[in-house]
Amino acid sequence: MAHSDWIPTKEQDLVDLCETWTVIFAESAKITAYSWDQAECTEVSGRISAFLTARTAYETDNSTAKRLAKDEAKGEAIDAMREFANSSIRFNKKMPDEDKLVMGIRPADTTPTTHPVPTSQPETVVENTVNHFEHKIRALNRGRNDASKPADAYGVRYAWQVGGEKPASGADLPKTKFSRKTAHVVTHTEADKAKTAYYAACYENGKGDTGPWSPVEEAVVG
Repeated sequence: MAHSDWIPTKEQDLVDLCETWTVIFAESAKITAYSWDQAECTEVSGRISAFLTARTAYETDNSTAKRLAKDEAKGEAIDAMREFANSSIRFNKKMPDEDKLVMGIRPADTTPTTHPVPTSQPETVVENTVNHFEHKIRALNRGRNDASKPADAYGVRYAWQVGGEKPASGADLPKTKFSRKTAHVVTHTEADKAKTAYYAACYENGKGDTGPWSPVEEAVVG
């Protein structure tokens, strides 16, 4: 199955898959083992729950309004599942292949391809958002001095740490997140206020191979 069509086309099959995801998101031990972000799991689970609830309501009352509500919730759930699969499942080396299959994701193809390991190194820029407990991390293309991805990059691997000593490399930062986007928002808590956060980024190809990390940048929370 291609990466773009792993979402079932039949709605009942999608419902079954959503119910499987819901069960897995309820297992805190797996969230820890896979290094998933709890807040992100909660958000995706909420989208899935909204779709399942809307579908049940439509089965009881198949009016146009209920159908539209169901279809809108379905689209939002699918978008959330695709994003989560790309960022936290597909290239997650902590997940066994059989666990990925349970969630509908085929393991990454290990057959050699023409995708080279990225050689480009991004520049990491940290910006405050309107909410001062959020930092927006930008991966800038050094070759063009803009936010475009270089030809050898499929996406960006972001990494960060709150407090402690400044790591020597982005590879030493404990929290990571993959995204197809060249910007990522990290949300902190009140307990992190006035602490120094450290950030870095590197490019990844379509097989999950990473290129050189950017220099580690820092910013104060709050």
